Amino acid sequence: MSTFYVLPARPVLGERFAALLAGLFPGTVWPREDWLDLAEALGAAAMSQADVYVVFAEDLPSELSLETGLMEHFGAEPGDEVIEVRPGQNLAEIGAQRWRVNETFAA
Repeated sequence: MSTFYVLPARPVLGERFAALLAGLFPGTVWPREDWLDLAEALGAAAMSQADVYVVFAEDLPSELSLETGLMEHFGAEPGDEVIEVRPGQNLAEIGAQRWRVNETFAA
């Protein structure tokens, strides 16, 4: 079985990651033009794990349900786990909802 992480849009995630990096490395600045690259780097790091796929919100077709979009455009199959990630004002305030394709459940 695979795990699909559905992340916020790249600019949103990149902005949150930039804020985290600025806190980890005082005195650094991560400009807006770097946010997309930061989000992509996070996604690439996650996908280095076996059977993990990262899907950014803006890559999902808006006319389909999330489940249908994942199945039709990203190869999700019944039983695969989906983790919808929603950061708050910063990355420390992460919310997530977990469910399985064709088997909805709350975490």
